[in-house]
Amino acid sequence: MQETHGAMDAMAGSAEASRELMWNMGTLSHVLMYALMVVSFVIFGIGLARRIRFWKRGRPAGEPVGDWGRRLWILLRETFWQRQTRRRLLPGLFHSLIFYSFLVLFVTTLIVMVDMDFGLRIYHGPFYLGVTLAADLAGGLLLLGLVIAAVRRYLAKPGFLPPNQGVDAAVLLILGGIVLTGFVAEGARIALHPNGDPWRAYSPIGSLFAGLFAGADPGVGRPIHFATWWVHALGTFTLIALIPFTKFFHMLSIPTNQFLAKLAPAGSLQREDIEALFASDDIDEDFAIGVAEPRHLTWKQRLDLSACIDCGRCDDVCPVNCVDQPLSPRSLIKDLERLTEGSDADFRAAAQAASEGSSNDAAGAAGNSSTAAGGQPLPIIGAEDTVFADTEFIWYCRTCFACQNICPAGIWHVDQFMELRRAQVLMEGQLPTEAGRALKTMEAQGNPFGAQADRMDLVERLEIPIVGPGEETDVLFWIGCTTTFDPEKHKIAEDMIAIMKHLGVRFGHLGKDESCCGDPARVLGEENLFQATAKQTVEALQARKFQQLLVTCPHGYNVFKNEYPQFGGHFEVVHHTELLARWIREGRLKLTRPVEVRAAFHDPCYLGRYQGITAPPREILRALPGLDVRRFGREKQESFCCGAGGGHYWMDLDVGEADRVDNCRVREAQASGAETIAVGCPMCLQMLTDGLKQTDLDEKIRVREIVSLVREAAGI
Repeated sequence: MQETHGAMDAMAGSAEASRELMWNMGTLSHVLMYALMVVSFVIFGIGLARRIRFWKRGRPAGEPVGDWGRRLWILLRETFWQRQTRRRLLPGLFHSLIFYSFLVLFVTTLIVMVDMDFGLRIYHGPFYLGVTLAADLAGGLLLLGLVIAAVRRYLAKPGFLPPNQGVDAAVLLILGGIVLTGFVAEGARIALHPNGDPWRAYSPIGSLFAGLFAGADPGVGRPIHFATWWVHALGTFTLIALIPFTKFFHMLSIPTNQFLAKLAPAGSLQREDIEALFASDDIDEDFAIGVAEPRHLTWKQRLDLSACIDCGRCDDVCPVNCVDQPLSPRSLIKDLERLTEGSDADFRAAAQAASEGSSNDAAGAAGNSSTAAGGQPLPIIGAEDTVFADTEFIWYCRTCFACQNICPAGIWHVDQFMELRRAQVLMEGQLPTEAGRALKTMEAQGNPFGAQADRMDLVERLEIPIVGPGEETDVLFWIGCTTTFDPEKHKIAEDMIAIMKHLGVRFGHLGKDESCCGDPARVLGEENLFQATAKQTVEALQARKFQQLLVTCPHGYNVFKNEYPQFGGHFEVVHHTELLARWIREGRLKLTRPVEVRAAFHDPCYLGRYQGITAPPREILRALPGLDVRRFGREKQESFCCGAGGGHYWMDLDVGEADRVDNCRVREAQASGAETIAVGCPMCLQMLTDGLKQTDLDEKIRVREIVSLVREAAGI
């Protein structure tokens, strides 16, 4: 049935704006259009079901799905506000043009369908004019966004983008073809309708295309309109059908991944209690800690793999990748996806063979989605033609969180790295030699550096009050291993203690009960040692009463604040920059002596990106009299790693001729004009000091802990 809303001459004489829908198409086209739409949705459904099966083959995720209100807010914020995507100007621009324009065109199509096929007369009058204008402009902006995207990918060619593939061009061509054929069909309708279009001013771009048909014979123009309309419709149905099979799927997978995102703090890893696991009577013989094979991935980790759009932003900000060392967060995700899909294909083949009764071996293989048809395991590490062929690949990561921080798809790369490390250490007994030595020392001595007796020597020398079990204090000072066991860093503790004594702060120390916080074991994948350490430390802390747990190391801060709650340790954790900034703000700590240097603050990854603590250090620097504050090119949440994270403070992997992360960072300091790099982390202090020596900048720039600058300005 050909739908009309009155003849065009009647409409022209009326004050009510509208137009004839399905002009020139006829009843058969109308029926055939909906038949093809059903076919496209059936194909779409088949592909979507395949994707869902891929996710469901994963193990249960450790984090329960709940807190629906917060998840809905994340979904709306990321999907409709496009917060992450718009963090970079050019990608944010063209993606916003495409996304919002596509949304307007989709809503317009729904309005037309409701008006035309459901008998609800809504597409007329001022509403018609507004929707028509919005749709016309949206089409033009969508086309502009596609052009910008194409120029960026094929002409500008930023280095972090992966090599172009046919699917990349297909995505742009399909969308561009739909828009262009839509405008051609609209222009033909405006030019060739017997009564014209009195409302053509509200279709400015369509009116431009109408110029193509100026003076055209209707006998020629109408078939062109008919054919173009059908090309437009077929392109739209093709797009719908292809969504689950191409990059178009990110329209569904990214919102789904964001809605089901991990809500725990960034520095909190999911885990199960290993002690309880081994004590359980019903432990599965096929249990696994971490991810060694594709079958060990959870459904949420598989969803992460599907959400990746191969945009390369993670590689662009990865500090290891930036200095040409062999690490690529993008390749981690894409190669894991390929391995997992291949493993699932082997599983299906084995299952089919088993159902046909071909052999007992095939039946056995069917029960394990990580086995090939021959029944052999498919380990991830060492897999040929992937980044995992380099067995050290997973150890290059600094766990700096830069990849996760920038990812528009909400993928948790660091968690994936950590699961692979856990499996290698606990299931395979494999880890870099230097890291292994540090963990053995930690297991034997209670820290990764040396004799635990040295800790008490420092405490006694600094005359720190010891808070025993059952005793209380206001501030419990956790000095930390890095500061304790390196004489060059003792000044961090000395300065902090001097300031607290000057202010009359009641503070104390755990004494011999302070050991390692467990972070080295945590980031190196020795989950068993980390959990044992965490339980022991939580017990020691809970035996004392205190208001605040003071730490100077962001790694320790993260563990105490975000990891220990899993073991019953709920404490008010403060970083020393937070306390110093508060005391300065309140007027308790007066800074009167000029510190006449040019200084830039280096944001530690575990303080800035993980915890979002970026304001207190800058508040301190601004309060220092005489200090000339400079800025790094990359700072706050965008800060560049010093290179110590992920266990690299205890190991130095051979990277051949590649540059070093710390070297890159100190050159950024040089570019800022700073003569002092202020830090709030003992590990950053060491790494950047090393970087200055390696780049021959140690005569021009020095690294200082921010508490030392404060003490100098306070004249204490």
